[in-house]
Amino acid sequence: MNIRALTYRILGYKTVDELFDEVIKGKSVSGKAFDNARKLSKALMPTGLFYPNGGEVFEAVQDVQISYLTHFMAPYTGGDKAKLLKGERVIVSKPNQDKPLGYYCYPINADEVEDRIIPYSDKNDPAYNGFSLSIDTKSLNTDFKQIELTPIKFLKGDATNPTDNGTKIIVHICNDVGGWGKGFVMAISKKWKLPETEYRNWYKNKELEQTDTVQFERLESRDKYSNEKKFELGNVQFVKVTDDIWIANMIAQRDIKPDKDGLPPIRYTFVSECLERVRQFAKRQNASVHMPRIGCGLAGGQWTEIEKIINDNLIAHEIETTVYDFE
Repeated sequence: MNIRALTYRILGYKTVDELFDEVIKGKSVSGKAFDNARKLSKALMPTGLFYPNGGEVFEAVQDVQISYLTHFMAPYTGGDKAKLLKGERVIVSKPNQDKPLGYYCYPINADEVEDRIIPYSDKNDPAYNGFSLSIDTKSLNTDFKQIELTPIKFLKGDATNPTDNGTKIIVHICNDVGGWGKGFVMAISKKWKLPETEYRNWYKNKELEQTDTVQFERLESRDKYSNEKKFELGNVQFVKVTDDIWIANMIAQRDIKPDKDGLPPIRYTFVSECLERVRQFAKRQNASVHMPRIGCGLAGGQWTEIEKIINDNLIAHEIETTVYDFE
């Protein structure tokens, strides 16, 4: 133990993990105690550690003890210790400081991890709103290996003419008021009439059943209290236009004009939810994903935000993704 850490121990400081254990046992811990715990924990950090960036993916090389946090739609959280199994992968969130003690992470196989580590009573609480993992930096260095991912492929060309072999999903963003729009959708309609027809039919009926050519993707973690077949933000309609091409009508745009506060129609939260459905559908179909720079035209989105969402929802899950820019 170095001099600084020894001094903090003499002063009675505890580590962050030690305080976390006390919180789990129901003890009250002051903000000052946590500040002191961070000082001690940093003093105990070994030198030469690698500090990941946000969006990187790591795989456990052995069973690892981690902490988890349960989130509720109320001003409180829960949590405890749990085990991440060998071979399971996590996406590392962007840290809010240099050389952090640990990272918030999200497991790639989120549903499986949730089923295994989150108590039944928490998952079935009406206020339950998901979970996250907390993994310390030292553990990411010693118990995990970084996974090299295939990045987004950028090409000059037409997204309605995807280049890959095999099954392909062409994704684009739709609004929630039933208007087909004037952007990329015009190129889709010029080549295939069915996506527009089915989108308008979906809006008119508010809810549709699946057919051989129109599919929906259910997310068990999100659709417990909703319905993936309803015409609403966050849902996706998959329309089959050829034997190997599906069009994904993603509802992730609120109205067609900025709201009263000047916010653009794009809704990043629902872009993320839609792409989560696309990811699940792509895995079932063994498909690649193709798109223009979605959300950055009339929807008013910023590509830097959209690209991050694509990386988190598709690239991190090893879904081959191509973005096309018009020549």
